[in-house]
Amino acid sequence: MNTTTFLKRNLDASDEEIPRLIEMATDALIESTDYPIGGSNEERIWRYLQYPYYLGLFARRVVAAEGISDHVKEKLCHACLQVNMHLEEGQEPGPGLFMLAAWLGENGLLTRRDYLGLRRGIIWLPRLTDNYEEAEKYLIPACDGVFGDVQISNEESIELILMILTAKEAIGAKGKKIFDFLMKLDSLNKTLKREVCKIVVENAIPFPRNEYDHPLDTDAQEQDRLSIRFLPGSVRRRAVVWLARLGKDSLDLLKKLLKPNTVRGYGGDHVASGALDLLDEEWENLEENTRLELLEKAADLPDTSVRKRAYILGEKYLGIDFLKQSLDDKAKSLREWARERLERREEEGPPTPEQLQAELEEEIEE
Repeated sequence: MNTTTFLKRNLDASDEEIPRLIEMATDALIESTDYPIGGSNEERIWRYLQYPYYLGLFARRVVAAEGISDHVKEKLCHACLQVNMHLEEGQEPGPGLFMLAAWLGENGLLTRRDYLGLRRGIIWLPRLTDNYEEAEKYLIPACDGVFGDVQISNEESIELILMILTAKEAIGAKGKKIFDFLMKLDSLNKTLKREVCKIVVENAIPFPRNEYDHPLDTDAQEQDRLSIRFLPGSVRRRAVVWLARLGKDSLDLLKKLLKPNTVRGYGGDHVASGALDLLDEEWENLEENTRLELLEKAADLPDTSVRKRAYILGEKYLGIDFLKQSLDDKAKSLREWARERLERREEEGPPTPEQLQAELEEEIEE
């Protein structure tokens, strides 16, 4: 066996493509690994490409390259995703999971086995590394393809959505954009979306050990890996608004989430901020006494960041008189913020609605 034979046999590559493929594989390995420079690539490359991680490095270059046959790219994408179903102990999945799924999806070539490989690849993503982080231009099309073209059940879809949203090593800080896209995706039904939102709002960790009912076999090691992954706070915040948009009674949701100690722990401030986003969105639909009561509750919650956002929301709709309440806030930092803000109002006049809205939409630090 040599690299030429390996590429012909497994990718059906032409004689014209093989030198380019060998060059791309060599460059990928030299750039990202300790692959030794020099020697016979013909004798070594094929051995490296039998390992999922090295195969992924190679595949990313091939898929992005012009002049390589679609059938070569297709075989390589399928191989990189599906090999994850057979990872041996200590092996890592190849990078580019979403890039490869996106290419297959855009060409209508995704299969159930690709979904299974993507799922397992996400489970076994190494922690504390950015080697696997992918661009939005791959993440969104990959989601579109997997949830739009592949026949997977509602339970499998819900699980995969939660896996994607907690795969920080792959999605980076793009969870909110992915979540918004999925909530607008026509191929996902309303009931499924509501269930996802409910889980996201109520759980910082969506896969608690031995509690989540996985739709597919998930061994103890895999459950352990999933049980330490947190949902991004920005996604939990956004899920509150989407839960109401998808049919949950807004007033019931606001009363529940703006009640002290309803949502505490990791991300609780994000969920309460999501309730304020919902209050902002529903302001004109609520009775005056109701919205004022809800705003007062928010301004009395334990989290400083939430109270600050409540004061800004109050200023937006009720003016400077509501803002003055923050001068008596229990946190010294907020009292100082209020004094500086009121002084600025005296000097510069009231802010524009756009300025206040921009403040309300600011992300809370994770």
